[in-house]
Amino acid sequence: MTANNVFFNKRFNGYDKDEVDSYIKNLTQAYQTAYDEYNDVCNKYNELLDKYKTLNEQHNENISNVAVIARTMVEAEACAQKIIADAQIETDKIKVEAQDFVQNIKEEIYMEKVAAKIQAQKLIDDANSKASEIHEQARAILCNAQSEAEQIIVQANMNLGQANESIAQLVKKMQGLLPPNLFDSVAAIKHITPSS
Repeated sequence: MTANNVFFNKRFNGYDKDEVDSYIKNLTQAYQTAYDEYNDVCNKYNELLDKYKTLNEQHNENISNVAVIARTMVEAEACAQKIIADAQIETDKIKVEAQDFVQNIKEEIYMEKVAAKIQAQKLIDDANSKASEIHEQARAILCNAQSEAEQIIVQANMNLGQANESIAQLVKKMQGLLPPNLFDSVAAIKHITPSS
């Protein structure tokens, strides 16, 4: 398992968190397995050394077994060294891949944050521009409404003056058609104050 051929699905705010967590978990397990194998090799190496010591002690008792003991020791040493070297290479490889993967994730997250910040600022600028435009439109509408209202009031005053003038002319005509004492009686009635 390597980090170079692993791809994650992207969401709005970056890589899929579950996939990243799963990959890191698998990577950690692989590293732990390599580390455990390394410890096992070390233990086997120590066991082989103990065996060699035992055989070396038996050498003093039986000189004929010297060649067998020496061959066994050499083979055990070579095998142990090879296993240890292979385990160290695999451990270093996993460590480098993990570091590269984490660095790539950090860079991706940083770029996502920068892009999100730029997008947010653009949205804010657009909103402010739209608000200013709406404010100017509202001011123009208000000015037009005030102007129209003033025109309506002027026209209403003119109409009211014309109406008053027409009423005065109508009253004047009625005074010429009706008996003069009728309007005097009406005026007198208007000034009567009710008794308390």
